[in-house]
Order: sequence, then C-alpha cells, then structure tokens
Amino acid sequence: MAVARTKTDIMARLGAAGLGPRKLRGQHFLIDGNFLDAIVRHAAVGPGDAVLEIGTGTGVLTDPLADRAGAVLSVDIDARLQAIARQSRAWPETVRFFTGDVLAGKHRLNPDLCAIWAEVAGKLRRRLVANLPYNIATPLLANVLWSGGFVDDAVVLVQREAAERFVARVGSGAYGPMSIAVSLLAEARILRHVGPHIFWPPPKVESALLALRVRDAARARAWREAGLPELLATGFRWRRKTLRRAFPAARLEAAGIDPGARPQEVPPEAWPSLLTVPPS
Repeated sequence: MAVARTKTDIMARLGAAGLGPRKLRGQHFLIDGNFLDAIVRHAAVGPGDAVLEIGTGTGVLTDPLADRAGAVLSVDIDARLQAIARQSRAWPETVRFFTGDVLAGKHRLNPDLCAIWAEVAGKLRRRLVANLPYNIATPLLANVLWSGGFVDDAVVLVQREAAERFVARVGSGAYGPMSIAVSLLAEARILRHVGPHIFWPPPKVESALLALRVRDAARARAWREAGLPELLATGFRWRRKTLRRAFPAARLEAAGIDPGARPQEVPPEAWPSLLTVPPS
C-alpha cells in the first residue's frame, strides 16, 4: 500500500475508515501534487535535518519528508486519521508518530511533545515543515517563536491572512503582536500564495506558504520570561485607541514612546523598552 496523494484516493481511504474532514479541527487535505512538491523543494530537507510535521493527515507530506530527513516526528490530534498514515507504507525507523495536541492551552507547547521532539531531534537541525491546520497556526507559531530553540526554521502552509500578519510592517492594518514577534525574533517571507483549489474540501480563504528563520533563542526566552508577549497583547487590546488607554503615560514616556500614539504606530524595537520601566 502507498500513501494516498490524490483527492480520489484520500476520499476512498477516509471513507473506508468511516471518516471525513472535520471542520472544527481545520482539516483540509492537500491534493495538489505539484504544490506538495513545491513545499518539499522550498524546505530543502536533508539528512542533517530533524523535521517536525504538525498535522499528519493521511501522510501525504510525511511520505517525502521521511525519504529525505534524518528524523521525522509527525503529530496529529486525530488518532483515527493518523492511523491511516501509519498503515499506508513501511515507515523507516527515523520516523515517529505522536498522537495528541501540539498545544497545552493557548500559551504553551505540549510538554510531552517537547520531550519527544528533543529526543527525536538530538543534535540535528530542528525544522518545522507542515500544512498547518488553520485553527492552530497562529498560536502554534507564536509559541514556537517565543519558546526559543524549539525549531531553527519553518516552512509552513497557513491561511493567507495569517501569513500577512507575520510579515506586516508598522502602520499597516495587519501589524500587531505577531508582526512584532517575527520582527524581533525571526526573519519571515511569503514564498507563494495559493488558492483553495489545492485542498479538499476547499477552504473559503486563500493560503500562503510561509518561511521563518528563527534568530536569537536566548533573547526570545528572556523576553518571554519578562512578559513581553503579555505586554504586546495588552498594548493591542484597544487598537484604535492611544496607548495611554493601556499603559500609564509616565511609563510610556520613560520608555521613549509617545502616549498619544496608537499601538500600530509603534515600531517593533520600541516595545521591549517598556519592560525596563516598571508599572507605576
């Protein structure tokens, strides 16, 4: 048996197992072979890489990753769906599967997964390559960035709107906490935009292939421990109001930030300065 790659084969495998796409879990199956090949090509995975795949699905991306990477850990919350992938081929010993949620709440990665990932990755370069379920993409990538060292880089397929928040510039409508985290901690670029036709069932939105390269892991951990993610969330709670709505004017002025500015007008590098000024 081989891994199902086409819409017809995927539908047949799911049907035989009494399964179908689950909207609540953001399940949209990649059925375009050319785009699948593009993901693999952009990721340029090799034997020196350990790859984390979030969203095993039927194994359509796990399959080429297994043939290229030094190690693969493929994760899916849906045990019955992942079972289809497990049974689709003889997987090499370098491939492991984890059934469970990648997140332990909105603000923390699953510690059990983290422990297994550390074991699987060892001294290899740590990489995230995945067709991410839409409903977890942003919180997952936020946790990846702020964790510092969980992965070195990522090539992921996400909703286009989410990808644009990752690369948004100060002053734009999409600029926010995610844009700031990326600017401070990583390098990001959108590799390709793609329409709904590459999925079954087709989503109602467009998608984008996003590349991230993580920078200073130690700085990410230090800022997270100091509370920068929470500070950003507070600052953007009232996007259309001035920052004095969220913070005392004296604190903003001490940090060199205009209290009359709106959060989307403050550049990324200015936000950490608020950490050096204690709340009054």
